[in-house]
Amino acid sequence: MRPNSTYRFLWKVVGEDEQILYNCGKRTQAVFAISGLLFLLLSLIGILSYRYVFNGIFKIPTISWFLALMWTIIIFNIYKLNLSTLSANKPKYSVGYVISLIIRIVFMVLIGITLIKPLEAFIFNKSLSKGLSKVIAEKIENSSKKSNMYFDAEIANVKEELSQLGRQANEGRISIGNEKFSFLNEKKQLLLDEKGRTLSETHDLFNPSNLFFIGLLVFNKENPWIWFFTLSFLVIFLLPLFLKFSVSPRGKYVQDRIALQKHMILEEYGKFKLLYPQVFGNFSKSQIVWEENYEDSPFNTQRKPNIIKLGKESDFLNQIHGL
Repeated sequence: MRPNSTYRFLWKVVGEDEQILYNCGKRTQAVFAISGLLFLLLSLIGILSYRYVFNGIFKIPTISWFLALMWTIIIFNIYKLNLSTLSANKPKYSVGYVISLIIRIVFMVLIGITLIKPLEAFIFNKSLSKGLSKVIAEKIENSSKKSNMYFDAEIANVKEELSQLGRQANEGRISIGNEKFSFLNEKKQLLLDEKGRTLSETHDLFNPSNLFFIGLLVFNKENPWIWFFTLSFLVIFLLPLFLKFSVSPRGKYVQDRIALQKHMILEEYGKFKLLYPQVFGNFSKSQIVWEENYEDSPFNTQRKPNIIKLGKESDFLNQIHGL
């Protein structure tokens, strides 16, 4: 099939080899085109989701778009890197490769969760706002209660001290000036002012921006059904991976890609062997030779047998004694 420009663009988006796919069958071309389309759609969702997060934290609507775009580019480059390194071109998988595969899939799932959770909050914003308002009210109530208890106790002590001084002065038991009463009255007023300021700061402290992530936690805790939505999205998020593994490791695309990579490696290795003696300009080229210790250089999986011949012990002794 002769692919159109849209197919070729989608292949580039997902990081697949356009030259090889150009000569592959319709099914293989369609698989990677769908993968590229999903990648684009997920990227757009990422911008909306992360913009909601940045705006919820910093309350800067315009700049949040720029921050979300930059963060989406970073995250989806990591996503593409994991996707491109998860190769399905092995007929058999070693234990090390399976472990590596699992680790990278888990990492991709974590990326997907950071993407979907803010999106859920954006879609169900009313429920989140309700949960967040509840959290804020509880935080303010608890903090205000503690502040009121402290200041009310201090103010009560000052009032008690003023009352006691007044009784003692009226009974003629003590003789004091107005300075003591003025000091206590000023202290009481300062405590009243500090109490009002503390309560106002409490309301400012527990605002939606500071409790944004707590609101997300409360929203997920009070709405457990949302995890079905999360799992469905994660399946879509990992679908490019499943599509890549649906391509047969013995198919044309995988085999041509392996052959191309092998050809490129051998070509560069041949150039290296030709240029290697030129590095040592002061020596004769016949004296500088790149020694290959493997049968399949440069892949180095089959080591050459050791063909060094050692002399006998008697020959060594004869050489020492000059015999």
